[in-house]
Amino acid sequence: MSQALLYTPCLDVRYFLNLNLTRIVYRSLTRLEMDTSIAWSVLFLFILIPNVLLLSIICFKRSLWTYSSVLVGSLCCANMIYNFFYVLPIKILVIRNSIHPFINIYCQLSSIVVQFAFVCCMNFHICSISLEKFIAITSPFWYNQISVYKSALFIIILVVCWILPIFVAFIPVIIGWWRICPYFCLISEAIENRKLSLQAWHIFWSFLMFLLPTFITMVLYFRIYLVAKDHATRIQAASQNSSGHSSYINLKATKAVAIIVGVYLILQTPYNVYQVLTVVDKSIVKAAGRYNLREWLFFLASWHSVASPIIYGFFNKNLRDSVVAIVCRCKAIRFGTVTNSSILS
Repeated sequence: MSQALLYTPCLDVRYFLNLNLTRIVYRSLTRLEMDTSIAWSVLFLFILIPNVLLLSIICFKRSLWTYSSVLVGSLCCANMIYNFFYVLPIKILVIRNSIHPFINIYCQLSSIVVQFAFVCCMNFHICSISLEKFIAITSPFWYNQISVYKSALFIIILVVCWILPIFVAFIPVIIGWWRICPYFCLISEAIENRKLSLQAWHIFWSFLMFLLPTFITMVLYFRIYLVAKDHATRIQAASQNSSGHSSYINLKATKAVAIIVGVYLILQTPYNVYQVLTVVDKSIVKAAGRYNLREWLFFLASWHSVASPIIYGFFNKNLRDSVVAIVCRCKAIRFGTVTNSSILS
């Protein structure tokens, strides 16, 4: 009895079916939901193609098994898992109420656990890639030598990128804020301090998923830019004739930082700002709900799963050269000058 008082009631699909209220259980999709599903289907393909291509290149070319490429490959894995475990079932197939408990449980966890875990995992990877580049440019001698400590450091980075987001995503369930209902796609919430806990979770969500990795990434890339600029200044001071080369290095560093950080902020910031604003002012939710603003902002943020493999593949010289080589060999195969087996060699 005390449990029923502490939590909002768990609904049951079987109860509504016995009353022949099938519309409540098996609600048909609205026109807006169908259009949204089509848009997510397009995004699904756009996420899949560059991530599969880049991950395949990294896996099949042993020369690319470096720390930098491994982090990029891990990011591609995170993008594809997010694609298959969130975008496909939740946004395209739109799983809803079912008589099967597993589908109902997954439906409830999708928007609070699965979404947070995978988006946070991808952003942690972006942060770790900037950390790897920072270590490579500030400590090149230590970075280039074979060391057990260096390998252990990168293993710890990967473990943190994968395990920490998943663990944190389950915290509201672990501490009892939410309770899983096996026979309806609606989670049961603790009645006591319900509003306060929801606000705290949304703020913490935005902090860990966006603000923290964004702050670390921007600081590290700014430090990388300063080191590259200092390197260009030293070259210019060493030789007065190399001012053109130093300007090129400076410009290249500026462009790289601007593209990586700029694309990330443009795609991710609107959704996370909206998340915080909805906690501060509930009237925004009512006004934005008419236009399904939250859905489209999250759709925009998800395009970073398309941009990230392209950007990091382009700015990683080894990966870029491998992609160019494969494209050239594919063209050669078309004209019958190269065999199919030599594409990834």
